[in-house]
Amino acid sequence: MTSPNDLTTLAALKGWLGIGSTNDDIVLASLITNLSIAILNNLGRPQILPSVYTEVYDGAGEQSVLLRQWPACELLSLSADGIPVTIAQSGYLPARRSLSAILDGPDAAPPGRMQRVSLLGGLFPHGIQNITASYRAGYEVTAEAALIPSSPPYVVTAAQPYGCWQSDGAVTYANGLSLAPATSPGPGTYNAESGVYTFSASDAGANIILRYGYIPSDLMRACQEWAGERYAYRARIGQSSKSLGGQETTSFIVKDIPDFVSRLLQPYRRVATP
Repeated sequence: MTSPNDLTTLAALKGWLGIGSTNDDIVLASLITNLSIAILNNLGRPQILPSVYTEVYDGAGEQSVLLRQWPACELLSLSADGIPVTIAQSGYLPARRSLSAILDGPDAAPPGRMQRVSLLGGLFPHGIQNITASYRAGYEVTAEAALIPSSPPYVVTAAQPYGCWQSDGAVTYANGLSLAPATSPGPGTYNAESGVYTFSASDAGANIILRYGYIPSDLMRACQEWAGERYAYRARIGQSSKSLGGQETTSFIVKDIPDFVSRLLQPYRRVATP
């Protein structure tokens, strides 16, 4: 059984380790889940896949509030002193004439950065926990254009430019109308699994837009390398070095987090907590 926060898959880890048998599948799956949790804790982040967060902040009489989760994909609602604030679209200059809020745009590629919600036309009022923001954040490809083949199979594979596909977000036609997820695709529906989208003949040749969550390649690699190190550690528990026939001594990594893993994680760590 896998955890929704796993940063790699059993198949990917076994492929990287060159393991073909199923003898240690339970051990490897457990390592993935436990080390994924350890990585998220080390980063100071509850998860990295797209999710909706509702958080409260102290107003400080400033124009901006720094959100705690990133990359923030969409600001859903904002209130100050219990009063709803209109959400403006990026670059919508007329909104500056009245009180409205705008979200910093996310970086296109990971690791991304923490983002602000800023008021146009005013400042956040002073107060304790008087600002409430609801937003969607996580690593996500938001608008990937694709074309459903005009002949069978009616299958589209996500491009996954920044990392492994992990969760379906939505599929729409190019005109903005939504398709619905389904086990067996029919007109206006689709099935998504492991980055492969299946459609019905009725949608053949249609232009579509995909939205999906992904695991950044750096974090997937960090989990695999750390899991590989811990898997090998079973044969040398408690040892920091080993003499080979009295001719050569091999030293082992004994740090809590190996340096090569820590370097991969560094750009994703939280550096400030508002």
